[in-house]
Amino acid sequence: MAGVEHQIALSIVGVERLEGSGYMRAKMAQEALIRASGIPYTIVHSTQFLEFIPGIVQSGTVDQTVHLSSACVQPISSEDVADAMADVALGKPLNGIIEIAGPEKFRLNEIAAQFLKSTGDSRQVVADPHAPYFGTELAEGSLVPIGDARLGRVSFQDWLSHYQPRT
Repeated sequence: MAGVEHQIALSIVGVERLEGSGYMRAKMAQEALIRASGIPYTIVHSTQFLEFIPGIVQSGTVDQTVHLSSACVQPISSEDVADAMADVALGKPLNGIIEIAGPEKFRLNEIAAQFLKSTGDSRQVVADPHAPYFGTELAEGSLVPIGDARLGRVSFQDWLSHYQPRT
């Protein structure tokens, strides 16, 4: 990577707390390679994107019931992620990690239920502490920042008011 002055990677808040997920282990390996590369870097840990909510709902759906964890989440809009990544790209390498998150915390099952209700979907959401989240159980606090994080400005309701389902 000759001539690279600032390597930037987008990763996941809580990646180190979800080792039961193969995807999270792969993200940790990516981060280790970046740190070991000797190239100045900044790793951005982001919470789940608001745009992932439909997929998260689908992943927990069996028949007309959605089983999801009641762990806290703090989803962020892709617009806020893009803004943060642009700022990082224009800034100096931190040789470390920054965290970004949405402006509001929710229980995963509750935000899913709000999403379904607002879109006229009749599926019922059940809070299930053992429901897998892409291959692993969530502990409380697994997917939210610990300490300071840059918070986005797009609220769930603002995002929802512009939500367009994929066709």
